[in-house]
Amino acid sequence: MRLLLVEDDEPLAQTISTALIAQNYVIDVATDGEEGWEYTQAFTYDLILLDVGLPKLDGIGLCQRLRQEGYSGPILLLTAKGASTDKVTGLDAGADDYVVKPCTVQELFARIRALLRRQSASGAPVLEWGELRLDPSSCECTYQGQLLSPSPKEYSLLELFLRYPRRVLSRTTILEHLWSFEDPPGEDTVRAHIKGLRRKLKAVGAEDVIETVYGLGYRLKPLPENTTSKQQQTETAVARAWDRFKEPIQERLISLEQAVTALSADALTEELRQKAERDAHKLVGSLGMFGFVEGSRLAQEIEHWLEEIGKIDPPSIADRQTPTMGEPQNVPTLKSILARLRRELEQHPKSEDDRLAKGLLTVTETQLADQPETPLLLVVDDDLELVRQLQIEALNWQIRVEVALDVTQARAAIALQLPDVVLLDLCFSNAPREGLALLEELTQSHPGLPVLVFTARDGFSDRVAVARLGGRAFLPKPVTPAHVLEAVRDGLKRTKPLEAKVLAVDDDRLLLKILRRFLQPYGIELHTLKDPREFWEALEVTVPDLLILDVEMPHFNGIELCQVVRNDLTWGGLPIIFVTAHRDPKTIHRIYQAGADDYVSKPVTEPELVTRIFNRLERTQLLRSLAETDPLTGVANHLQATKELTRYLHLCDRYGQPLCFSLLDLDNFKQVNDQYGHVIGDRVLKRLGQILQQYFRSEDIVARWGGEEFAVGMYGLNKHDGVTRLFDVLQIVRQEVFPVSGAVQLRMTFSAGAAEYPEDGTDLQSLYRSADRALTRAKEAGRDRVLPF
Repeated sequence: MRLLLVEDDEPLAQTISTALIAQNYVIDVATDGEEGWEYTQAFTYDLILLDVGLPKLDGIGLCQRLRQEGYSGPILLLTAKGASTDKVTGLDAGADDYVVKPCTVQELFARIRALLRRQSASGAPVLEWGELRLDPSSCECTYQGQLLSPSPKEYSLLELFLRYPRRVLSRTTILEHLWSFEDPPGEDTVRAHIKGLRRKLKAVGAEDVIETVYGLGYRLKPLPENTTSKQQQTETAVARAWDRFKEPIQERLISLEQAVTALSADALTEELRQKAERDAHKLVGSLGMFGFVEGSRLAQEIEHWLEEIGKIDPPSIADRQTPTMGEPQNVPTLKSILARLRRELEQHPKSEDDRLAKGLLTVTETQLADQPETPLLLVVDDDLELVRQLQIEALNWQIRVEVALDVTQARAAIALQLPDVVLLDLCFSNAPREGLALLEELTQSHPGLPVLVFTARDGFSDRVAVARLGGRAFLPKPVTPAHVLEAVRDGLKRTKPLEAKVLAVDDDRLLLKILRRFLQPYGIELHTLKDPREFWEALEVTVPDLLILDVEMPHFNGIELCQVVRNDLTWGGLPIIFVTAHRDPKTIHRIYQAGADDYVSKPVTEPELVTRIFNRLERTQLLRSLAETDPLTGVANHLQATKELTRYLHLCDRYGQPLCFSLLDLDNFKQVNDQYGHVIGDRVLKRLGQILQQYFRSEDIVARWGGEEFAVGMYGLNKHDGVTRLFDVLQIVRQEVFPVSGAVQLRMTFSAGAAEYPEDGTDLQSLYRSADRALTRAKEAGRDRVLPF
């Protein structure tokens, strides 16, 4: 846990900080109130210790300012004044506790532990998560009674997870809590400590306690829930929704009965038939949503009958005046189906667990039901054939699909479970304005939920209306399911936190602190540099997505750094924002002439800076994605991979690190295209790209080299470790099943070869030749294997 000590008595501050460090706390020390205030604005603290008698700004004033600015963490006052009035003054200023000096170290530790305990989820003296226990008073960690022996930093890491057991902690957050200002490491250090802690937990049987939340950070793996309770909650939710929508469903059933009665009396008008057909169509989807699978099938059968009756030419007036001899021949069948449908609806609605147990879920639901991290798409459209095509195609995109055939069903589905993205048709024959009404509801009640409009209404006024109401995309029909799901994937990407690294170069230490305070809440990874002489090395190591520069700095000014970046082929497209106190036209002209994208004048305000950074990052990432990504597989294209691998080889030379370069080639892929067509082949390529992205580290380079050949570059790994990783991926691919048609299913494998820099090649071209030779050997040996050069 990270603490701030504000104490002007240097020997006492040194004594307290040394004792706290020995107890695995991270300590920053400030010697006056103003410096303490600056620290709190730049960093996050789990607890603050304040001396009352401080220079510049006393402890009482600093405590009041912290509370006024919204700091909610515990504050412990240290003072030599022990009168009741002094304690009252301190507590009224917002302090949580008050320690009179001199006090023993043990008493101080006990009060700190008590205050930190209030911040934790349980408030218990001993932190627990399942059978994992940590006692802060003795710094002892156990799992099922077995003692763990973590390093001091691993202990602090475990304590942080246990104090915030249900939070996802980003690497930036972990750095903020566990490392001091004077000792800021890189994110690789966090990964190394996570890895070490996992290894020690695994040694005592506590496997998978800490899980990775991709794109966000780490958290404790949720404890197993009571499955019976969960099932009861699901059934209760379904029952409540059924109670709410039972009446309109019964009204639709009555509409069908009226139509059949009129048909029996040979008095069925076209208007009544159309209404009954629409109501049957609505029942198909709504009954399936509530678990009435058989009822949904019966309603679909009735819809089919009514549709066929409508195709018969209407009788002439003379024919209508001729009395009929009994009921039309299709009436008894319809009456029988209706009777079975009514009996079906007299039963209790079935929960999703019931449907899964009885094998009644659709193929999409069944295959993805055990993957809760798979995104959920709600399709609001009454085109059953189109919906079915989307469900089948969604399997290849790892997206679950739920269907609502009208706006009423959509509201019920959203009430049960909020989807990750909504695909909404605007055209409903009986309610032409309902689609726009639902769009407005969703953007107001769930502003973070992306709603994509998918409709045949392609007028400019419709596009403007969708834009005004907050729609994220407008897809005019007709369009292929693959293009629809590509838009869905893009919509999902926009809802994820923006993952970006920013390098700020400024000799103003206070400004760098302010930048960290501004950007940290948005999940931006900020790297700072005070000495511009170290700029190029920092640029190559951090690989930022955006650069912030000051104009006036010693040794090299920001304009010179900007020109250096723009003159380099690798970094020339990096977005650059200047933060400067200069506002004169001449300086601004020089900034833009050097190649800057934007500038912000000092003093900096948070809204302006954050908005400008995000606008620039989003535009840059979009353009970069289009230029650097293979559109089919989602991995890097050949050109981008070549640039990144060349940069990595340069880093290998500088830091003496190896690099494993590997080539993967899908086995017998030409036969797949020839036998099943390129649509199936594209599905296989797309899925392999997804698997490679999920398995390899974010710093690894994964690329489609050409055709069915992929390349992977693993910095810091030799070829033998690379072969081990590739073999793990091969085992995953072997288990993949690709539905082709009917009961026909396809399984795939790949062959791979790995080479190592600089042992097997001193440049990218020679590495490729070595990896290709190893790949050829793997194919000659029977394929479905990975071999080193």
